[in-house]
Amino acid sequence: MQGRFVLFCVLFLFIGIVLTVAFIVRKAINTQPMSLFLASTLLFLTWYLLLSGGAEGSGVYWTYSISMLMVLLAGPKVGSIYMGLYLVISSVLILGPFTFVYNYSHPEAIRIITSSFALYVLILTSEWIRIGSYAVISETSENHRYLANTDPLTGLLNRNGIMVALKEKGIQQSAIMVMLDIDCFKSVNDNYGHDFGDMVLMRLAKLLKDNVKGGDLTARWGGEEFLLVFYDISISATESLIRKIKDEFANIIFHHNDAAISVTFSAGVAIFNEISAFEPVVKLADERLYQAKAMGRNQVVADELQLVIMQEAQV
Repeated sequence: MQGRFVLFCVLFLFIGIVLTVAFIVRKAINTQPMSLFLASTLLFLTWYLLLSGGAEGSGVYWTYSISMLMVLLAGPKVGSIYMGLYLVISSVLILGPFTFVYNYSHPEAIRIITSSFALYVLILTSEWIRIGSYAVISETSENHRYLANTDPLTGLLNRNGIMVALKEKGIQQSAIMVMLDIDCFKSVNDNYGHDFGDMVLMRLAKLLKDNVKGGDLTARWGGEEFLLVFYDISISATESLIRKIKDEFANIIFHHNDAAISVTFSAGVAIFNEISAFEPVVKLADERLYQAKAMGRNQVVADELQLVIMQEAQV
């Protein structure tokens, strides 16, 4: 009876520790130290149950389930260390001539050690499989996300990708949108082939990447159209940057057989202040783009009305 009472008190104490730690973990940002503390607590509880024998030698049966929980809390790497310590120290103690250890017969001690070892191998194997599967699933999910949001030819965001990025990044104050389109791109494809056209697209994409800072967004909107979103910059500064890129692109000489070819683009610039206004601002930037085309191509047209409003607001 006394042994049962002591066992009850020990278990009650450990349950209190577990509940206290669980309550603390709810508010903790980094739960790993708490998990290791709980795993260590369970390790000592397992040793106590094994070495004391519990109530009439039944303690050993509880060690299996508790040690499984210990490994799950500690993880396979740390858990394997805990299990190695448990097996080595337990083997020495229950096989040795120690009076404070429950009197297991030699066959019983051997069965406890071998069954514990087999259980730990199974637990570790399942944990490594679980972690490996999770890593594969995470990698596959990330690859799917990348493919869904990235243009395969240029490596820029695609139409869906820039929408996702805009929703994630948001707009704190205002942003500048630029819609640009390669001039006479159909003629380029017809005269020099689609491989040459792809080379032009990739070269422009690289030029955009080199000139657009990391916090801004660059996407291939479709075909020969590109969409850019700039943060923390004025519309006039954006217009100047696009003109610089335009001039650099126009000075690139592409070669096809014996021909030296230059290609240009036109662009429209507009301001937008919130994600919900995205589609209207795309339409507005597109209108500015076609104004640039109508002006003879190789032009950049900004939203002059918005530019005046922004300048007045700054004054």
